[in-house]
Amino acid sequence: MKKLLVLVMAVLSSQVGCAQKTENKTEMSIQNSNSIVIQQLEKFKAQDHFAGDGQLYTGVQNSALRMSLNQKVADTAQAFIALYQQKNEPTKAELLQVLANGISQIDPDKLDTEDREQVATTFECFLDIVGLESSEGILNKWVYGEEISKLLEQDKH
Repeated sequence: MKKLLVLVMAVLSSQVGCAQKTENKTEMSIQNSNSIVIQQLEKFKAQDHFAGDGQLYTGVQNSALRMSLNQKVADTAQAFIALYQQKNEPTKAELLQVLANGISQIDPDKLDTEDREQVATTFECFLDIVGLESSEGILNKWVYGEEISKLLEQDKH
């Protein structure tokens, strides 16, 4: 009986140890995942998102505007980085708030349609980097305005 009790205690203590190791591995996995996201954001913020692509998109021709747009993208990337440095697992709402704050810094009425779509495409890349499937209408509302976005949303239902 004593041997059985010792055996049960040994099994239980090993299970607790495994649970702690799993928890530590999960924590390390999240930290590694955050590091990868931060690296991708650092790389992304250094790119010129508004140069022509040599095919369809001709790029923002006004150099001051192009510099300003790239800076706003870089600022948004930095806001995502700060969020990932502060929290192990940012919530969807927090990520969408950073996206909304970033894109709202750009006035769509000062851009032609092609450049407006390029801004939205660039901000859509943030979704891919941070692992969100949808902007929950944030990008549509910015590109097309409130009224058309509502019509598009109604059309889905």
